[in-house]
Amino acid sequence: MLNLKAKFICILSMMFFLSFGSLQLCAQTPAEVIKASYFVAFGRYPTSSEANYWRNNVGNKTIAQMVDLHRSYIKSNQAEREQTVRRSYQDAFGWQPSADELRYWSGQFKTYAQLMTNHVQNWLGVYPDKKSLVIRQSYYKVFGRTASADELKYWMAQPTYSFVQLVGIHTTWKMKQQQRSTMTPMAGNINSNGISTASLSPQAISGVVSAGGANVIAPGGANVVAAGGANVVSAGGLN
Repeated sequence: MLNLKAKFICILSMMFFLSFGSLQLCAQTPAEVIKASYFVAFGRYPTSSEANYWRNNVGNKTIAQMVDLHRSYIKSNQAEREQTVRRSYQDAFGWQPSADELRYWSGQFKTYAQLMTNHVQNWLGVYPDKKSLVIRQSYYKVFGRTASADELKYWMAQPTYSFVQLVGIHTTWKMKQQQRSTMTPMAGNINSNGISTASLSPQAISGVVSAGGANVIAPGGANVVAAGGANVVSAGGLN
């Protein structure tokens, strides 16, 4: 029903972040800094040419410093802005922005993480009808059916999660041959329903948070969900 592309889904429990927050100044590998900064800024992995360029130019830059550089690129490139807006809508809601929404948000020069913060906090977290619709769409995506009244009631009572986070949680249960879903950490090595898993070290995840990615952090611990085509990143070593 829905076409969820490979997305940058950054997911990690706040408890996990607090446990490792003191590590954010530790060195990460250049590859992690590059990949994580693209998660936060664009909601996607870098292309091979982008990764090659930054491998020679990242130096000692932090994830936050890289995001600032990417933000300048977002401001100068309309096509990239529009794609970032589209990714944020797909990941937050499970649908594409209207022409008016695309026009408005592409004129705001926001990073993917900033857009996701707005969508989750100011829309899904404020309007129950939108949260309900996203829950139902996530069930269609994974289970091929709408959520039952009890399932909908359960998820409406949980903290507000984005569409792609819910897809990751439901997929974890489906991998266990279950047709129902409750709050749980996401499994590793997922490669279905439009999402796949990768890994970042705790230091890099902490750097993602400090660079503005806190509001794409989701439930459960040890999993990070990102967009751009639904790649789920889990703590504990770069894949």
